Amino acid sequence: MRDMTAVSAEAGWLLLVGLAVVGVMVVLADGHLRWYPTGLLQWCMVIGLAPGPYGILLGSGLIPQAETPAVRIVMLVGWSVGVWFAVWSGRQAVVGIWADRQLVRILSDLNALPRVTALHRRAEGADGREPLLQEARTALGRHRGRAALLSFQKLLEQMETDHHTSEEWTDLRSRIRALVTNFVGGSKTGEAPPVA
Repeated sequence: MRDMTAVSAEAGWLLLVGLAVVGVMVVLADGHLRWYPTGLLQWCMVIGLAPGPYGILLGSGLIPQAETPAVRIVMLVGWSVGVWFAVWSGRQAVVGIWADRQLVRILSDLNALPRVTALHRRAEGADGREPLLQEARTALGRHRGRAALLSFQKLLEQMETDHHTSEEWTDLRSRIRALVTNFVGGSKTGEAPPVA
């Protein structure tokens, strides 16, 4: 029974610590690529430092000591893995926010919204694409660059039949595809995409 109480207490504290880690990383990064591990040595440091807060919580009695030695080992390993995952999640959040801000700026420089809107109005079936165009407009307004980018990509693909011979459509589709590859693909792998 004491082991179960200890594991439950650890899980609760790990959740709180994890949320705090992600929040602090996002706040400190402030939309820039910083305040997250970038190399193997730094990730090893995360694992090495993770038991520190765990020991403090154990010493203060906020996490009860488990009776079974095997459970103690599992709890320590679980804590270290949980902290590692929290830092990884924070890193993903930092990179994602940075990518969104970069894309909003790049799409603005490309005049993507006016250009896609003009192509949209000249192509058949405009009514059916209107919700997608509105999604892109809303995403830009909320500084969600990746969502806006994917909406633009879908819009251009749907207009291929009408504009496949248009230089404007071809140029815009090429640029949007490159951005999707660099930013959306990069964020899926956890790598910081290059600044366009």
